[in-house]
Amino acid sequence: MTLHRKAVILVVLFGLVTALAACTPAAAPTPTPTKAPAAAPTKAAEATKPPAPVPTTAPATPTPKPVTIKIGNIQSISEAGIYIAMERGYFKEQGITIELNAFRNTAEAMAPLATEKLDILIASLSQALLAAVDRGVEMRIAAGQGVSQPNWEFGWVVLRKDLADSGKVKTPADLKGEKIAVSSLGGLGDQIAQTLLEQAGLKPTDAEIVALPFAEQTPAYNNKVLAAGYSVEPYIATGFQQGFTTKWIPTSRIFGGKLQAGIVVFGPALLKDQDAGRRWMIAYLKGVRDYLKTFTTKEGRTEVVNYLVKYSSVKDPKLYDVMEMPYIDPNGLLDKKSTDLQYKFYVDKGLYTGKKTFDDITDMSYVEYAVQKLGKQ
Repeated sequence: MTLHRKAVILVVLFGLVTALAACTPAAAPTPTPTKAPAAAPTKAAEATKPPAPVPTTAPATPTPKPVTIKIGNIQSISEAGIYIAMERGYFKEQGITIELNAFRNTAEAMAPLATEKLDILIASLSQALLAAVDRGVEMRIAAGQGVSQPNWEFGWVVLRKDLADSGKVKTPADLKGEKIAVSSLGGLGDQIAQTLLEQAGLKPTDAEIVALPFAEQTPAYNNKVLAAGYSVEPYIATGFQQGFTTKWIPTSRIFGGKLQAGIVVFGPALLKDQDAGRRWMIAYLKGVRDYLKTFTTKEGRTEVVNYLVKYSSVKDPKLYDVMEMPYIDPNGLLDKKSTDLQYKFYVDKGLYTGKKTFDDITDMSYVEYAVQKLGKQ
């Protein structure tokens, strides 16, 4: 076979192989695995399903409803907690605007409170208050306020200075035939004067008990009209500064060591709006706690004295160095022993003949709410 014929045969064989390869079917591609359809969840699976995640961002605190609360007061130092809460924005935090209305004594403010012209009255337990509640006026003692006790004696029986200096009056028994001032008849001062005389072996009628507002007593001592009287700070400091009176007997001694002289009374309007009452109490107790801290540790004293100068009747900051401040319970509580004695006095003297008990005219739910929010001290 020639070389030429071999080459021809190789070309023919290569063409046949190529043709056969073209006619052979291609291998099928490897199938891609697919997921089986998910089975419907069973009830058991639903029961064990973890709860949806809770959002970590706390909901926004709702803005308190704006409200104006009108307070009847006598510009006493025992109102310091209110003044501090006003100046430090505690009432503003609660959406509350405070309107102060000064009265000469608490008896004058009873009618405005009953007719909803006032919302709160800073007062003391009195015949007028008991009578109003017995007539059906919706007012309640909602918190304690100023207390006279050792080291916090803001209420005293004062004595005219010339009688003290001369020794003419040494004991309460020497007040026989003299005039004794109280801020109002049928009130705490009247009770103090009568009890003082009785403890000295006298009858209340053995002296003349006269009603004269605290702010008007100092001139009467200057004119030698009065011999003694019940007074509270800052009016005690005023008489002392002017040289007309001197401290004589602390009122806590007359009541066995402690006298709940001040109370916070909620009137009909505020009792209808319990939310506003609760918010007011939160702000008030914050102010009271600041007050106690200041006059216990002296921290921030200059600032607080400036508040008192602004709102109370004593405008001389130096007088606060000689004044004794009232104690106020940081949880807004009342001294029950003292208030029970006061209530009993009005009943025993026939000044109150109604059926309301002291518990009937007290509602401590507002302070309980505030303490729950602020924590107990």
